[in-house]
Amino acid sequence: MSVSPASVLRPITMPRVGFAPLVAPYVLVAPLLGLIFIFAILPAALALFLTFFETDILAGTMRFVGTANFARAADRGNVLNSLRVTFLYTVLTVPPSMILGLSIALAINGLRRGRMFWQAVYFLPVAATLVAMSIVWRWMFVGRKGIIDQTFGQAIGLTDWLNSPVLSLPAVAIVGNWQQIGFVVILYLAALTAVPRHLLEAARVDGAGAWSRFWHVTWPSIGPTTVFVGIITSVDALRVFDTISTMTGGGPSRSSQTLAHLMWERGIYFFDIGGGSVVTLVLLALALAATAVQRLLTARLERAGTR
Repeated sequence: MSVSPASVLRPITMPRVGFAPLVAPYVLVAPLLGLIFIFAILPAALALFLTFFETDILAGTMRFVGTANFARAADRGNVLNSLRVTFLYTVLTVPPSMILGLSIALAINGLRRGRMFWQAVYFLPVAATLVAMSIVWRWMFVGRKGIIDQTFGQAIGLTDWLNSPVLSLPAVAIVGNWQQIGFVVILYLAALTAVPRHLLEAARVDGAGAWSRFWHVTWPSIGPTTVFVGIITSVDALRVFDTISTMTGGGPSRSSQTLAHLMWERGIYFFDIGGGSVVTLVLLALALAATAVQRLLTARLERAGTR
């Protein structure tokens, strides 16, 4: 069979790309972009807009006041106090829940029997209604009559936690850790299933101990999950409200009032829409900072993994 020179030299024509394939990706993501705009971008823009106005809900009026809401929030000192309390609550909940959650996940992952049972046990606090559980914990922390004071409190000499400016925030942090640890355990258990088994077996054959296998094989493999867990628990700590409102109400003397509770107090309880919007912007800035840290750490882990 002979091939003619004309057929060999015939130019290759590219198929025409219609308009529909170019538009299809944008049509598919349009509903998601619309939801993001409605539930994320638009509320943030509205909060920024309201910070420059004094709004009277009962009279239905708005008066432009410029940066007066920012100045009033700074003069009162409530924002700075709530920022400090939120930071302390984050320190008291995020590192302990991550360390204990990882330790429990490693213990459950090493079990030969009963893994599903212990997973369900530690996930129960996550599935429970936090407000209802906070009421139970408040009853346990009742001064001189609660279970905590009659047992653990008497042993260490610390009682009446919820009415103490020093102990009220640690009491709420205990509940926060109790609720977060189960979620952290589930995430780490999922990450441990992705650890390369052949690397663990090779390290075991080479004589590496349990700590060496964890530090040199397991820990690098679960690095992205650790970053994700840190960001999720930090965001949860920033927006904690249910436990604070149910157990202490932000007291005593605002010693346990976080930014989320202050936002509710200013915007809902006192109808100070401008002041509440200022606190909202502070929370939004902290959330954006946490997201930036997540992206930075994730990018570094990905670059380290490709070397």
